[in-house]
Amino acid sequence: MKAGPIRRAAGTLGLLALIPTALMLIAGNVTLQVAAVRSGITLGTVMFLARVATWGVGWIADSAQAAPPAAPASEAPGNAGNKAPSNAANKEVPR
Repeated sequence: MKAGPIRRAAGTLGLLALIPTALMLIAGNVTLQVAAVRSGITLGTVMFLARVATWGVGWIADSAQAAPPAAPASEAPGNAGNKAPSNAANKEVPR
């Protein structure tokens, strides 16, 4: 299954966010348990941000597609006074 661009970006961001934890673990500044907790928090945060980004992009895409079509030139607001109503031919004129 192919991953979308947002998921790929989130994966890249997650790997980059783990670099400081890995460096501190290698240097011996943190224990294995602390590094595991930091990695879990990083994973949860990146997954949450990916979901929010996916929702935001979907919302923007849906709102762009739901835009009403433009009115034809003959029915544009500036030409409304120049055109007779479409049902004018069917009306009887009282005498």
